[in-house]
Amino acid sequence: MHGPIRDAMAHINYKIAILSGKGGVGKTSVAVNLAAAIKNKGMVVGIFDADVHGPSVPKMTGVKTEMRDLLHGSHGIDPVVTEQGLKVMSVALIWPTDMTPIMWRGQYKARVLRQFLSSIKWYEMDFLLVDLPPGTGDEPTTIMKSIPNLDGMIVVTTPQEISTQVCSRAINAAKELKAPILGLIENMNYHQCPDCGRVDHFFGKGRGERLARTFSIPFLGGIPLDGQCSDAADTGVPIVFKYPESLTAKAMLSIADKLIERLPPREKVMVKERAWEEGRDHK
Repeated sequence: MHGPIRDAMAHINYKIAILSGKGGVGKTSVAVNLAAAIKNKGMVVGIFDADVHGPSVPKMTGVKTEMRDLLHGSHGIDPVVTEQGLKVMSVALIWPTDMTPIMWRGQYKARVLRQFLSSIKWYEMDFLLVDLPPGTGDEPTTIMKSIPNLDGMIVVTTPQEISTQVCSRAINAAKELKAPILGLIENMNYHQCPDCGRVDHFFGKGRGERLARTFSIPFLGGIPLDGQCSDAADTGVPIVFKYPESLTAKAMLSIADKLIERLPPREKVMVKERAWEEGRDHK
């Protein structure tokens, strides 16, 4: 499948996967808002939700369109374009309802993911962010092995010791698969009282930075614990777009700057107007 996948992604400048060792660290929120932060810098950005059992990218980006009818066409699958201009594709978009349980087994999940990777018509894009499920099972391994010229992984953790411990395994798994690690992000890094400005580290302090130093990988930054982030996710608008002056939005923009600085320079893609309109016509 490397040939078809390579062809499908031939016009994407940077391909980055977002990884975490365990669930509940806010990895999808980081992926969605990092995409929004990069989009705010004038880039063309797509998100591929590779979490088969618990996809939440569509909810966090306000996507409700069902795409299952498009799978039977010969032209491939077009991503949904959000109101803010993010391109989104998720396995959830082919389910009959949001409450349909998916009980696929390992080999079938890997085959479906590879089929998606080879069938999605992203057209020209600056960035593709892949939101991986937690852990180091079939889906993360399939993505890391299947995407040609994957630029690297971003690891998301929280300050709790259990989170950094499990993230260590995810980092080692990425290294074993020879997937470059672009950096580490610590979510829920601190909380700042909106009334008095007091800063608290409810879950500990400095563990994410120590983990990054231990593995000699860049620490891209910390993201605060912010009630506005939950509100934005529930309404389907990334906090970077909905509350641009929030601490979380500013942290995400700073992280996006650091990430872009670490990537090799490549010419910004120019989206062909005809291809873009063809993509929108299929929705």
